[in-house]
Amino acid sequence: MADILVVDDDAFVRSGLRSYLESLHYQVREAGDIQSAWELVLNAPPQTAIIDIRLPLHAHTPNSTPPREPHGIAFAQKLKQSYPTMGIILLSAHEEYEREVIQLAQQYMRSIAFLHKGGDMSRLEIALQEVQAGRTVFQSEIVNRYVLETAVRSHLSANEIFWIDQAMAEFGTLSPREEEIAYLLAAAYTPETIAEQANLTKGSVDNIISRVYFKLGLADMKQRDKGLRPLPILTKTCLLLDIRAQ
Repeated sequence: MADILVVDDDAFVRSGLRSYLESLHYQVREAGDIQSAWELVLNAPPQTAIIDIRLPLHAHTPNSTPPREPHGIAFAQKLKQSYPTMGIILLSAHEEYEREVIQLAQQYMRSIAFLHKGGDMSRLEIALQEVQAGRTVFQSEIVNRYVLETAVRSHLSANEIFWIDQAMAEFGTLSPREEEIAYLLAAAYTPETIAEQANLTKGSVDNIISRVYFKLGLADMKQRDKGLRPLPILTKTCLLLDIRAQ
């Protein structure tokens, strides 16, 4: 059973999310501030964290109004630094945080979703499935796909863009299993962890990874372009494909 951490300072929102997630058979823990959430993570890292962007750093005393700043984004960065494969779903009722989310995607490119708070709950279920599969999801009403792709490409070198565009063009040649493994690999899963999750032997996973790199034209990249490695190119390829698919 997947373990999910819900972080929101509104107890009513946390209760609603817990009820919905438990109806989907998820195991749920919850916190109302960054400090409490981090303590829960240190005790047992969740598979996925659902985080309100505007959060207080510490628990507030009764009858006081806590400051609600966009600490959720910094908390998401901290989680991805410490636990790269952890899925992150950021919730916000404000479009003003688009730039911060774009920056987060550029730094920690996989297993991140950004959804409008209070929207259709079925989107949350889909986002959970996607981030747990190593994908990245942006709600199109909040984040402009063109702006996001342009921002990501502006941080790439000409050599990277060459290999990424080639890999994107060939991605459709992957089998469903190869695509699944490619996304998990791009999301920082090790071959050993992928084997366990996909119910395969490590040798089978290694063979699939080799086929993925070959089909995407990345197998001989290190010989042709010594400054680049296949995995970062695959990661950025998957991010741009996810952006286009929103």
